Amino acid sequence: MFRPKQILLKTPQGKTAAVEASSLRGSGASDLVHALLQAVRERECGKKRPFDQENRQPPRKKQRRCPCNDIQMWHEGRHVSSSSVQQLLNQPSVSPLFISLRIPIRGGIDRQNRVGSKFGGGGVSSAQQSERERKERLKQLALESIDLAKDPYLMRNHLGTYECKLCLTLHTNEANYLAHTQGKKHQQGLARRAHMEKLRAEKEGTALPTGPTTGAAGTSAPVKKVRIGRPAYQVFKSRDADTHQRCLSFELSYPEIEADLQPRHRFMSAFEQRIESPPDRRYQYLLFAADPYETVAFKIPNEPIDKEPGRFVTHWNADEKKFTVTLYFLEPEGSKTN
Repeated sequence: MFRPKQILLKTPQGKTAAVEASSLRGSGASDLVHALLQAVRERECGKKRPFDQENRQPPRKKQRRCPCNDIQMWHEGRHVSSSSVQQLLNQPSVSPLFISLRIPIRGGIDRQNRVGSKFGGGGVSSAQQSERERKERLKQLALESIDLAKDPYLMRNHLGTYECKLCLTLHTNEANYLAHTQGKKHQQGLARRAHMEKLRAEKEGTALPTGPTTGAAGTSAPVKKVRIGRPAYQVFKSRDADTHQRCLSFELSYPEIEADLQPRHRFMSAFEQRIESPPDRRYQYLLFAADPYETVAFKIPNEPIDKEPGRFVTHWNADEKKFTVTLYFLEPEGSKTN
């Protein structure tokens, strides 16, 4: 039966130290570590002297603890004890036994006393941490300075997330959308949209002013109109006797409407409005506007509307100052009766 004749270990300078295995069989943990350290010192310095011999310095009051108790022995990537080393020495093997010595460092990494760090600051932050903090500062600044209720490109969908109608991007919350508005893509989209509107206005011959101008001939600053409240209204529900279609009739009174002005109306999707959240796709909104009154909206079912002649009627009575809109909903095929 063959046993390992030598124990090999690497020195700090990259050399290989060897210890006879026969002299270590039956030794304790402290003797085993002492023998290995003695072999490393002889291989590094080329002199034979005991490991415990000191450099003839005056004795100190406080005796330092021997580092042998903290030294760990490793074999094939695993931590082994002195008894495990004795078992490896007694096992049959032709090749030498490779052992490495390691001293664990206690206390972890010193993140406070590194170069460039401030005392008590916890160390220098990395580039990734600095970028994350910069984005967080931009979000907080945008939340304080930007009113999302007046942003025409922010839309909340039926899933509860936010969409940018300008860039067609999806965002999980308002802070993420605000960070997007400060980015390059959104800013380029705003500049492109402003340029297109300017070209369209020049083509139509009604160039939009770039800002309020005062003092120049023929120009005036935009005037903010004062609203006087909501108009009086009546809503009538009925059903057609022949087609059984549901009918809605809206009658609004505008006694103080401006001269030579007629009320306007439009339909608005539930995802376009900003009053009710979350939006309900089962409904749509019918809006009426006329200066100097406030714009009013009626919530109606989001169903197809009959646009045939005589089924969708608008009428403005200039004498009584009343605006009337009558509409019919298209009934589903299965609900029609003979």
